[in-house]
Amino acid sequence: MRPSSAYLLGLLGAATVAFARHTEPIESNTVSLTKATFHNFIEEHDLVLVNFYSPSCSHCRRLAPKYEEAATELKENNVPLAKVNCLEDAEFCRDMGVTYYPKMEVFRGLESRELYRGERTTESIVAFMIDEFMTDGSGEGLYYQASA
Repeated sequence: MRPSSAYLLGLLGAATVAFARHTEPIESNTVSLTKATFHNFIEEHDLVLVNFYSPSCSHCRRLAPKYEEAATELKENNVPLAKVNCLEDAEFCRDMGVTYYPKMEVFRGLESRELYRGERTTESIVAFMIDEFMTDGSGEGLYYQASA
């Protein structure tokens, strides 16, 4: 038995609605940076955690919702979390010394950067950044960063 054209049009309509629902922009609390915006953003903020990532990296995809949750929690403390898509801005990422993904670095201006070596969990990212916010970045805070 062959399906009717009304039935097929109904399925097509339902699929279109479902697809549209999943492609609507999602509000994000992370700041997307590019080569053109990176330097000004870092200079304007005393403390920034930047995630250099590739959308094709499975570790990056696993980190993304945790990083977003951390950005949401830290937003109220005015501690921004940013990200750079290294697939779209590959030359800039190479210039920044990114050789693996995800690579997270803490910036205190353009001259001071430190590799984030903590766990890739919302709680660890938030704890580390609050500790950095409350100290001068010398590592003398309460958060213990495990060696890699």
